Amino acid sequence: MQPIGLIRAPYASLTEVPRHGGLSPKVKARIELLPEFAEGARDIRAGDTILVLFYFDRHHDYDLVTTSRKTGQIMGVFSTRSPRRPNGIGASVVTVTHAASGELEFTGVDMVDGTPVLDIKPVDTTPVGVT
Repeated sequence: MQPIGLIRAPYASLTEVPRHGGLSPKVKARIELLPEFAEGARDIRAGDTILVLFYFDRHHDYDLVTTSRKTGQIMGVFSTRSPRRPNGIGASVVTVTHAASGELEFTGVDMVDGTPVLDIKPVDTTPVGVT
């Protein structure tokens, strides 16, 4: 697996990052795609909702139980958004605010600057059961 790009965000460290991007809806960041992957984003437009898969590259150890930042409750890591995970893969649903050649600006930021992006997928916002 190889990164397709990098996150450019206003957060320099994990301690600055909100629990999830919805907690700071006006903060913007961007994905800088590597040149060889830029064409893959050519149909993404402002207003699109996308799923960004990324690698928690600053954590190489993990905890199977952790304390929830939201509730203070002890929880299994797979029921939290903790970056300290066995495989270090993060997923965030974000809203694209601007799309240009090789760059996607978005809101919903909960990643550190320089985070490697592994994949981008569209999010189908159609309610379940509606065709």
